[in-house]
Amino acid sequence: MDTLHEPLLVLDRDLRVRQVNPAFHRSFGTAGEDTTGRPLADLGEGHFDHPVLRDALETLLGEHEPFEQVEVKGMSEEEGRRVFQVNGRLLDANREAPERILLAINDITEQRTLEETLRQRARELARSNEDLEQFAYAASHDLQEPLRMVSSYLQLLERRYKEDLDETAQEFIGYAVDGAERMKALINGLLQYSRVGRKEGEFGEVGLGEVLDEILSDLERRIHELDATIERGSLPQVYGNRDQLRRLLQNLVENALTYHGEEPPRVSVSGTQEEGVHLVVRDDGPGIPPEGEEKIFQIFGQLDPHGTGQEGSGMGLALCKKIANRHDGQIWVESEPEEGCAFHVTLRLSPTTDA
Repeated sequence: MDTLHEPLLVLDRDLRVRQVNPAFHRSFGTAGEDTTGRPLADLGEGHFDHPVLRDALETLLGEHEPFEQVEVKGMSEEEGRRVFQVNGRLLDANREAPERILLAINDITEQRTLEETLRQRARELARSNEDLEQFAYAASHDLQEPLRMVSSYLQLLERRYKEDLDETAQEFIGYAVDGAERMKALINGLLQYSRVGRKEGEFGEVGLGEVLDEILSDLERRIHELDATIERGSLPQVYGNRDQLRRLLQNLVENALTYHGEEPPRVSVSGTQEEGVHLVVRDDGPGIPPEGEEKIFQIFGQLDPHGTGQEGSGMGLALCKKIANRHDGQIWVESEPEEGCAFHVTLRLSPTTDA
């Protein structure tokens, strides 16, 4: 007992001290004091005069069952707030009337202080994220109207004065209209992204097979124009927000149709169910170099390393990542240049706590 680094106490059944080890003296500043015979409640500046501990000791003496990790809190004049975990057991439990109790004391003040600091930082980060999402929502929403006016008046200018404008002027107007349309796509993408953070919509059971049917129906004309082949497996049920999961799956299918090689695109959509749901959307496009596999999931992280000339908002995969995260899932890509991509998404099967 004397050689152990953990503070230890031996009590009699009246909860008076019979023995303490040096580690206890060091921890509670009682070196040189005669602690024998003193009530437990008097030790450690009253740290152990705690109702939870008293109840645990009463149960121990009555039922002879050890207890673990009973937490007690107190204040020290020199060190301030202190927190301990106390484990207790009988030293002679085989006797009908046990005479001695062993208490092992673990000072967890530093651990609890760190946990509270982390919780506080998490709350601050959550508030900061909420503020940013509200700003993004308000900014993207409010920017739509003036941008619509810019685009409309540019197009009106082109129609009304077309005969008076030379080729260069018409080309400049075309550039401006194109820029306004691309800005509109960026704003719409940002608006969708911010809405995910604002917890839009309810969570419930979602049939991914039905969702994919709707997506393919909406994309039927484009699939026909591209002469694309869509291969699909049986998709499971998941728990989530239907609109957001549709947006996620549609973005992945549209990407696969957009970024294809010289041959008509071939896209496969499959899903498996074990502890959760694992979706895979594969294409036979140009693939993504390793250095781009993280960038594509960042806001405005559009990547066109193979010069396909395809343009987008750069928000689609960032939105997919945010939706997957909100559903307690993940998204990642496996790819080899010229070998296509496989986008993997994990989702939850049953309710936990809505994000």
